[in-house]
Amino acid sequence: MGISEPNVGSDVAAVKTRARRDGDDWVINGEKTWITNGRFSDFLICTCATDEGLTHILVDRKEHGYETRDIKKMGLNAQSTAQIFLDDVRVPIANTIGEVGRGLQQTLVVFERARVHMAMWGISLARRALEESIRYAQERSQHGKQIAGHQLIADKIAVMATEIDAARLLTFRAAGMIDRGERCDKECAMAKWYGTEIAVNATRQAVQIHGGNGVTTDFIVERLAREAIIGPIPDGTTEIQKLLIARVLTGVQAFK
Repeated sequence: MGISEPNVGSDVAAVKTRARRDGDDWVINGEKTWITNGRFSDFLICTCATDEGLTHILVDRKEHGYETRDIKKMGLNAQSTAQIFLDDVRVPIANTIGEVGRGLQQTLVVFERARVHMAMWGISLARRALEESIRYAQERSQHGKQIAGHQLIADKIAVMATEIDAARLLTFRAAGMIDRGERCDKECAMAKWYGTEIAVNATRQAVQIHGGNGVTTDFIVERLAREAIIGPIPDGTTEIQKLLIARVLTGVQAFK
């Protein structure tokens, strides 16, 4: 999916990549960024500005051509995150996905599902952080006993476990609503916000429980913390999720 641009993130309607009609083709010019697995992609579903409004167009890399460049990141380096450059890329009108001019509505539906995926991604990191913390707290001894027996460590583990379960329930609720075809923009926003933020909290506490070992690459909690901090940003930042939730509850738009 090619949505984000150098100056377009949360405000999808401001997309600048332009597709103009030329006979039976679209001619596309623009740049996309933060595209997951962009370097390895064979196809790009490109969100473009057209005279009728935002439109999704399928671009075949081999047939139509586009260039990519990887973005170096602090985490999530098992996948490519890339910039994509489109320079007079000519694509048949037949490659339009859905209705011309309905791209914004289609994108918002995609975001609902993506937010649930991101929530569960965050929960998976948090659960691994909890598992590693429990194991380490049982094995590590200080002041003559396992650190799991120290009240402040026990408190951290209890909070981590409770927050993870709460995030799972929020996420399962949103996923169930999607399966039933129900509107769930508020519920998906809640799940994404909470699921990714508890990942940051849990991995941070896991590093603290590990002490000095937590900042070494010998223990996986160091990597978990670097990856978790990315989660509250893609598919709508935590701040955007809060605005979405409030808009549904109050009926008042807080974006502009």
